[in-house]
Amino acid sequence: MGEGTMKRAILIRIGLLLLLSFVLTGAALLYVFRSSAISSAKEEALTIAELVRDTLTSYMIMGVIDKRDEFLSRVREMKGVKEIRVVRGPSVVKQLGYKTEFELPRDELEKKVLEEGRLREFIKESPEEAIYRVVIPYKAEPVKGINCLKCHQAKPGEILGAISLSFDLTAIRSYFLKVFAYMLAIFLIILLLTYLVVSRYLSPISSFLGELVEAMKSAKDGNFSIHIQTDPGYEGSLLKKAFEDTFSMLSTTLKNIEENIRAMIGYGVLKTGNVLSDTAKIVDELLKIYRFKRVIEKDARKVDVYKRLVDILDNYMSLDAFSLYEIDQHKNGIKPIHVKGMDRWCKEVIFENANECRAKRTGMDVDSKDFSCICPNFLDEEACTTGKLNYYCIPVYVGGSVGNVLQLVYESEMEPFIRLVIPYIKGYLNEASPVLEARTYMDILREQSLRDQLTGLYNRRFLEETIDKIAAQIKRRGTTLGILMIDVDYFKQVNDQYGHDVGDLVLKETARVISKSVRESDLVIRYGGEEFMVLLVDVQPGKSEEVAEKIRRAVEEHLIEAFGITLKKTVSIGVSEFPTDSDRIWQCIKFADVALYKAKELGRNRVVRFRPEFWEREEY
Repeated sequence: MGEGTMKRAILIRIGLLLLLSFVLTGAALLYVFRSSAISSAKEEALTIAELVRDTLTSYMIMGVIDKRDEFLSRVREMKGVKEIRVVRGPSVVKQLGYKTEFELPRDELEKKVLEEGRLREFIKESPEEAIYRVVIPYKAEPVKGINCLKCHQAKPGEILGAISLSFDLTAIRSYFLKVFAYMLAIFLIILLLTYLVVSRYLSPISSFLGELVEAMKSAKDGNFSIHIQTDPGYEGSLLKKAFEDTFSMLSTTLKNIEENIRAMIGYGVLKTGNVLSDTAKIVDELLKIYRFKRVIEKDARKVDVYKRLVDILDNYMSLDAFSLYEIDQHKNGIKPIHVKGMDRWCKEVIFENANECRAKRTGMDVDSKDFSCICPNFLDEEACTTGKLNYYCIPVYVGGSVGNVLQLVYESEMEPFIRLVIPYIKGYLNEASPVLEARTYMDILREQSLRDQLTGLYNRRFLEETIDKIAAQIKRRGTTLGILMIDVDYFKQVNDQYGHDVGDLVLKETARVISKSVRESDLVIRYGGEEFMVLLVDVQPGKSEEVAEKIRRAVEEHLIEAFGITLKKTVSIGVSEFPTDSDRIWQCIKFADVALYKAKELGRNRVVRFRPEFWEREEY
């Protein structure tokens, strides 16, 4: 709004306010004056009615009622009285009759007064005149010692007649209009003087307000450096100083907030130039990150933490392409947790050797905008070379080393957005890092509780916790689970002859040979002592015996060197298949155990497939 527009608007509002005040004041005066005129006329009518009643009653008693018309003519000459009539009621007409029709009710107003016995009044106004008319009833009852019942044959309270009076209020109304015209003239003079005075002193204030509005607009855009040039006078200068002090304090406070947040979270955020929106965005994101932290701290599994992190990147950040990887510290490999945009964004070499990932190896952010195609293992080299695609990889430290890597892939036109969200993504990753570390340690502890410490194989507790789930999956897929029960032949002799250290080494070597003889998807378990179990997942029906024979030969051919001693051991293996031999998994395990004992009975170092005749009981 310009200075002239603002000034004009203020003057119009002041004028409308004065006009409204004048209209309300005039209306109030009009109402009061009119009410006062009517009230005065009514009081005068009541007085005249009482005078006429008493006078006519006296005339009747004195026998000079023929002077009535002369009396009424004199009353009619009173100031303001336009017309006076005495109307006879039905009982008086019946008793005394009437001289002229002038004494009978002339209109509905007079008839209703005679019927109801109540005073009625009416105002008739037109541009030419203002008439107030009132009709007052006379009742048959003694008044001031004069008993009208002596002369009239009427019952007490009966309506004897009424007096109809009309007053001309035109002169009073004209007087009021003249007063109103004087008031209007005074109002116009006041309005003119107000315009001149306000217009004179409003110019600097209007200019000041204009600059104030522009400063507020700039503040909305985050600019608090605006200075007001106009001097609005003493009162306005106080406002000007308070305004400039407030803006200066806001600017300083917002900068301090930004610096404190940067110091607290350990990284800066991209500035848009709007201090207000930047600060609001930072605070809002910090609140979201805090809520994210509170939620993942309650998650029991690492997979749940990953799921929430992916949800933030996918749905909240609306990233079109990214990869989240987990580092396997023991195997020095990388496995993808979630990939969006393609099946994979990196070459397979990084999955086998984690050090091929530049972000993992250096522990630093990898930005393809720093050097074109800085990482040689990005899958789409052509898109990277031409600048069609860019990537930004962020290492996530878990337990003092890189435990995860987040890879952002984006097109060139998306770079401003990616640069804007990277600090916030790091905020989420920083909060997820200690939780992932804690869940990793929990997974390690759980893994240790399910592993045999000597051989590194799964233990019997693992079997008890997972076998029912494995059996259910086999049934659901309609496949076969091969069960191999393996026992090291004459193992007690090794302990007795060479000692337990050699015996432990024999068990470890046997476990290693068994593990190398089966697929990665198969499960090798130390069942107890020198006994092992192998679960062949989704094996072809009837093939379990072939795998068992492969294991037997591998163990038989393997040389074990321990403390200068070279040993060769053999194993006996019992084989069953689920659900071929039984639809109950633990019964199949027992069948494999029965077949194992049959192999020992037949001379050891052999594979025996379970047959129904081995089982003499009806139920397991």
